[in-house]
Amino acid sequence: MRHNSAGPRRGGTAGRVRRRTRAAAVVAALAAAVLLAAGCSTSSSSSSATGATSASPAASSAASTASTSAAAAPTGTVPASDVGITATTIRVAMIADVNTSLAPGLFKDSVNAVKAWASEVNASGGLDGRKVVVDFCDSKLDPNATTNCVIQACQNDFAMVGTSANALEDLSDIDGCKNAAGKAVGIANLAAFAFVPEVCDPDTYGIGGVGPYCKTAKQSAPTYTVPVGDTRYLTAHNPGLHGIWLYDTDDPTFKLTEVPLFQAESNVGIKKDGQGFYPLSGAVPQSALTPFVQQIKSSGSTFVYDDTTTANMVLLRKEAQLQGANSVKVWECNSGCYDPSFYQQGGSTVNGTYASLDELPYLSDYKTNPHLDKLITDLGGLNNFNNNALGSYVMALLFQDAVQKVVASGQTLNRQSLFNVLNNDETAFTADGIIGSTNVSTHTQSDCSVLVQLQNGVWNRVDPTTPGTFDCNSANVATLKMSVP
Repeated sequence: MRHNSAGPRRGGTAGRVRRRTRAAAVVAALAAAVLLAAGCSTSSSSSSATGATSASPAASSAASTASTSAAAAPTGTVPASDVGITATTIRVAMIADVNTSLAPGLFKDSVNAVKAWASEVNASGGLDGRKVVVDFCDSKLDPNATTNCVIQACQNDFAMVGTSANALEDLSDIDGCKNAAGKAVGIANLAAFAFVPEVCDPDTYGIGGVGPYCKTAKQSAPTYTVPVGDTRYLTAHNPGLHGIWLYDTDDPTFKLTEVPLFQAESNVGIKKDGQGFYPLSGAVPQSALTPFVQQIKSSGSTFVYDDTTTANMVLLRKEAQLQGANSVKVWECNSGCYDPSFYQQGGSTVNGTYASLDELPYLSDYKTNPHLDKLITDLGGLNNFNNNALGSYVMALLFQDAVQKVVASGQTLNRQSLFNVLNNDETAFTADGIIGSTNVSTHTQSDCSVLVQLQNGVWNRVDPTTPGTFDCNSANVATLKMSVP
C-alpha cells in the first residue's frame, strides 16, 4: 500500500515518500482485486504506550540543547498548561485507517510504530519528564469517523501525531480547535501524509512540503517546487530518454500535483511520446492497459513512469511483457512499490523497476541507523514494518524534537508554543538521520532523496550507493509555473 506526505512530490500530493496509500486509490484497487472483508470495529479506542553534495550523510536536526534522540534523558520539566498535558503525562492522538472493510489492518503498522516510539521515550524517562500516552482512534477510511476522531483529539490530546487518515477532508475541527483557555488556536497535525486541501492547512505539518503552491493555488498558473533528483540521475545514465507518464484519476486533486512533477521531469530531458501524460484509474484490469502499451511500442518508448498504484505497475509490466514491448530502459514507480510485496505480486517481470524515496531505504539501511534498527526490532522485524509505518515514526520524532525545543527555550509548554517551534525552528529536521535535512517550518520540498532499483527480487540503492546517505544536490528540486487543465 502506498505509504508517501504532502504536495507535488514524487508520488503526487502525498509525497515522494512517502507515496502513501490514498483513499480513492486504495478503495478502487482493492475493489478491483475483490479484496473485500468485513470491518472489525465500529468505535475508536484509546491505548497508552509505555544544499549538500551527492552521498552526503543526514545531519542532526536538533539543536544541541534539544536532541531528537529518544535515548536522551529528560532535562527537566517546564510549566505546562493546555489540553492533553499535565505535570505527569502528555497525550497525543494517532488517527489512522485500520479496521476497514476494503483494507483490513491498513495502517496498523503505523499505529504500532507510534506506540513503539512512545514506549522508547517512556523507557528513557518520558518526554521532558512526562509519560507519553498514545490515544489511537480508527478513522476507518470514512469521512465521518475521521471527523469524530479529530473532535476527540481536540478535546483530549495535545497534538495529532503520525496521522494516517485518507478521508480527512473537513479541516475546520483542526483549525478551530480550542485550547484550555477556550481560544481557537488549533491543534497541530503532524501527518504522515496529506492531500489537497489538508496539505495547505496551516496547522498541518509533513515531510516534503509544497513550497509556494498553496499561496499561488488560485492563480491561473500556480508555482510548484518538485523533486527531480531521480530524473537527473536517470537522464545522465540513459541519454535520450523518451516515453510516457501515468497519473491517478481516482481523485481529481491528484492531477493538480502529479502533472507538474511530470512536466518538470520532461524539462530535465525526457521527451514526451504521444500526449505524454495519460490519466489512469487504479481500478482497471490488465486489459485496460493495452492502449498504453501500444503507445509504448509504436513510439519505441525508453521511459515509463506509473504514478498510480502498485497493482497497476505490476499489471503494466505484465502487459508490456505479453505484448513484447521491450524498448523501455527505465520503468519507474512511486515509492509505494518499495515493499517486498511488489516482487511477490510481479515476480521477475517487475525486476529493474526504479523508485525514489525521501527516507532511508529501510529494507537495506535499517541496521545503519540505531533508532530505525531499534524500532524495527521492537516491532518484531521487517514483516511488521513498511514505508507507512516509517512515515508515522518520522512524525513522532518531529513532535519529540519540537517539544524538546520548547523545553529548551524555557517557554510554557502548550499548543501555541508548540506551533511557534513548528513554524519557526524546524528548519533542518532529519529525524535522527532517517530523512535528509528538511525545512518543515516553511513546508519546503527537500532536495534530498535516494534512488533504488529492484534487482533480482531485492531492492538495492542506486544513487547514492553508500548506506545511510542521501543525494542532497540543490539541483534536485525544480521550480515551475504551470496551469493544469
